[in-house]
Amino acid sequence: MKTSLPSRILHGLLLASLAATPLARAGDDEGSTATVKLSAPGQPATLRLDMPWADIHITGVDGDTVTVESTLTQKNAKVDRPGGLRRLDDEVSFELTEKDNVVTLALGGDNPWAGHDAEFKISVPRAMALSLKTDAGGDLVVEGVEGDVEINNMNGDMKLEGLVGSAVLNTMNGEVRAVYAKAPQKPVSITSMNGEVDLRLPAATKANIRLRTHNGSILTDFSEDALKTKSEGTKHGSGYGYAYGHDATAREIAQAAAEGARVGLEVAREVVREVSREVARAVKEESAKDAEDARAPVARAPRAPRAPRAPLPPITGGKLVTGTLNGGGVDIKISTMNGEITLRQSK
Repeated sequence: MKTSLPSRILHGLLLASLAATPLARAGDDEGSTATVKLSAPGQPATLRLDMPWADIHITGVDGDTVTVESTLTQKNAKVDRPGGLRRLDDEVSFELTEKDNVVTLALGGDNPWAGHDAEFKISVPRAMALSLKTDAGGDLVVEGVEGDVEINNMNGDMKLEGLVGSAVLNTMNGEVRAVYAKAPQKPVSITSMNGEVDLRLPAATKANIRLRTHNGSILTDFSEDALKTKSEGTKHGSGYGYAYGHDATAREIAQAAAEGARVGLEVAREVVREVSREVARAVKEESAKDAEDARAPVARAPRAPRAPRAPLPPITGGKLVTGTLNGGGVDIKISTMNGEITLRQSK
């Protein structure tokens, strides 16, 4: 996967910001497993997850239980360590809760960013909907989940197998591979600023197709009889996936690319500014603490800041292909700034 210069700068500065605070790396402890049951089995349910950085693997299973296995320890869990040692600081941990069929998985502790390399293996009821967010990065894998899926990921690849419901997938830097087990009956939207997008649909899918990329080909293995398309704003209207734009379109490409670079750099600058302020504040508090009487209460260390989420600028210009699959139906939209788009039949 090719990554633009702003993306590399952003990724490097995010890592630098993490290094500014001592890290209790995931895996220092043995990790743990947590389980919750849905309060209303058989009714619509949702898993909500919002983390700074983690690798996440979610699998749909039969039943009414959500199970989480992690390299982190569960909040308030008792950990047996050699020699009877116990931790005095507030370690990074995870918390799994359920209320009204909404299951929430979150990180806690003095510095949730310290769990940046955490791993989670999660099993959920097959029909469960997913609402997943990562602020900085991590790879996401979803298998056998038939509910609606919404994912917002800053840096990382996404692989989804066995989809049935709607899918709204957004990543700043990462490849996306989504495979439908049944023809979607709800809208599908996939956006990546930097990364290839591979969408696989059953041959009988009925859909309205809209595919856009600035730097990359648009490819398909659907027959011309099934997938009828046209290219808009190109010199060669019949050239599926290989047409190049007029000068006006080229200007739009340059403007959109510049906007993407500006957003990425702004995010990086903001992270550096926030980390600098937190470090300065920590030093000041430490100096003040040393000057206090020994009986004075110890101040809690400041939390590392969360990286601000950069909104994906709307992708315009470039190469646009629209059309209908098997006469038209549900809306399917795919956009990427830098990457190839492949629409193919699932096996």
